[in-house]
Order: sequence, then C-alpha cells, then structure tokens
Amino acid sequence: MQDDRIVELYWKRNEAAIQHTDQKYGRYLMKLSYNILADWEDSKESVNDTYLSAWKSMPPHRPSVLLTYLCKITRQISIDVFRKRNSAKRQASEYALSISELEDCVSAGNTTEQDVDLHLLAKAIQDYLAELR
Repeated sequence: MQDDRIVELYWKRNEAAIQHTDQKYGRYLMKLSYNILADWEDSKESVNDTYLSAWKSMPPHRPSVLLTYLCKITRQISIDVFRKRNSAKRQASEYALSISELEDCVSAGNTTEQDVDLHLLAKAIQDYLAELR
C-alpha cells in the first residue's frame, strides 16, 4: 500500500493503518531499534510504542515521508529505553564506587574502648611472657 494511503487511514482513525504500517515497515523499524538496543524484546516494545505514537500524532501531523517519520519516532523511543536501562546500571556501579572510596575514610568499626582493651590485653600477655623467662 502507498504511504499516502496509509497516512490517510491514520487520519480516518482506521486501525488497518497500523497493520499496513507493520507489514510495510515493521522489519525495518525492528532492525533500527535492535541496532540501538541489542535486545529483541525491547525492540518489539519500542516498535509497538512507535505505532502508538504515530497513531496519537498523525491527526495533527501529516508526514510527507512516512518511513522517515516512523524512523525518527522509533529511534527516539529506542534511545530513551537504552538510557533508562543503562542509567540503572550506572547508578549501581557509581554507588559501589562511592562506597569503596569511603572505606579509606571510615574506621574498621573498632571503638576507642576496644582499642584500649586490646592494648591492655597485649600488655598483660607481654608481662606474663616476660615473667616466664
């Protein structure tokens, strides 16, 4: 089906527009999304979100080149998914890094009282061993 007829179906709010879009450009949009996300499930979801976004945006907009319009939407949705997915990983690694940096600043958990007790115990053991000689 021609692009202008598919766009006309979007304008008429005919659900067949999504089916025709998927038949004509579905594989291309999947490949585009997969090149960004490297995950088939996320890519499928991004392409489905593309169809929803196209459905919502078509009545006010009438794209002259449907493929370019869909690719722009798919690319932006895929980049958003990529950023969201990787920001969680980055936050976790930044948290671990900040904790490891703080290990040098924080004591091992010994209190002053424990340090004094250990020192007195060591002194008592040394005195006892000195008497045995």
